[in-house]
Amino acid sequence: MKKFLLAFLCVLLTAGFAFAVDVDMKGMYYARGSYIDNDSGLSSNDTADYFYFDHELDITTRLLVTDKTRVIVNFEIHDENWIQGNHDGWPHQDGADLDDNIEFKRVFSSHTFDAYGTVLDLGLMTGGAWATSFGDTANGRYRVKIQQPTELGPIFAIYEKNAELGATNANLKDSEKDDGNAYYLAMVTKLGPVNLMPLLGYVDASNAVLDQGSDGIQQALFLLGANGTFGDIGFEAEFDYFDVSTDVVGADDYNKWGLYGNVWMNIGAGKVGLLAAYGSWDNDGGAGYGFGEDFTPTVFGADWTQIGGSPTWSEWYAVAMGQIYGSLALSEELSIWGKGLYWESTADENADGTDNFWKDSDGYEINAGLDWKLTDQVTYSIASGFGKISLDGDGKTANGGSPDSYARVYHKFQIDF
Repeated sequence: MKKFLLAFLCVLLTAGFAFAVDVDMKGMYYARGSYIDNDSGLSSNDTADYFYFDHELDITTRLLVTDKTRVIVNFEIHDENWIQGNHDGWPHQDGADLDDNIEFKRVFSSHTFDAYGTVLDLGLMTGGAWATSFGDTANGRYRVKIQQPTELGPIFAIYEKNAELGATNANLKDSEKDDGNAYYLAMVTKLGPVNLMPLLGYVDASNAVLDQGSDGIQQALFLLGANGTFGDIGFEAEFDYFDVSTDVVGADDYNKWGLYGNVWMNIGAGKVGLLAAYGSWDNDGGAGYGFGEDFTPTVFGADWTQIGGSPTWSEWYAVAMGQIYGSLALSEELSIWGKGLYWESTADENADGTDNFWKDSDGYEINAGLDWKLTDQVTYSIASGFGKISLDGDGKTANGGSPDSYARVYHKFQIDF
């Protein structure tokens, strides 16, 4: 990997001479020290607390072949916690070699056709995100994406390959049924001062059941995001709806939806706002709407651990929440901020009719922090989160009783370039 990276960097450094390619590189590096108390938020009686460090280098490089043709590469190096092994080649806790900790997360081409301004993107690009951060878990997705400018705004058509298992069963009739594909049609348009972002999608996850006679999991979805400003007042909002049908044995069809709104006002050097979000629950499917890993209005909940019982992501899941927040710039370099959030679970019954673990649970979280801009490129920040999860009845935690309060505090030194 070292040899590959060295060769890659040499290509970048000489590309301008050999191929007349301009290189645009942007990224960031941070190092962070954290304190955690009760790291699941669910422990009681004798909760563990600890300190740790983590860091990450994230770089996006755009190879500008011409003003119409680009190749985009995003990679990260040592996105991890600092551990006891501090020598080259010592194994990481997951068995990987620390010496080779480099991941290329996005690699795709982009070309603009002169005739109609059509943009064609091909490769591994960001997917799983739309409009606001509500419901988003952005990850690399293999896609063919077409963007067409119109008088109403850009229109997007996307084909996404999520599983290519049919090729491994090419001797079977209709082996394509073992693949997982998604299709999206979206646009961004304006209605006066408001930006509207509708998206229609269909996800064919036939790979969920490896049987040519099964449709696996089929999902139709509609997303609608909006944002805008009215003088000193700004807002963003999103509504997401999913209709899920499944051939998985023992599972039922269900639907889920989420609603989010955030309104704020700029007052001199300060800002105050109110945020509200709701995620539904369906008893037939025993499933709820998850707010996604990228939706992190709090320091502990979702940004550190899942709250609400998500089976997949570190996210807020099947809850109703309300939050008030504010920030104040004390100078051009220093600003402070604070938040207060209360939430209740919307979970009810599991698919088998039993009560869900999170039924009738609620909780709160209070956050505070500061950001100190040392230079235009360097920021030192402190963030803290304190809160408590209340469950309905005793004995739901691993060691019995009601969960103790939790805490997360960190300070971070970040360089942007």
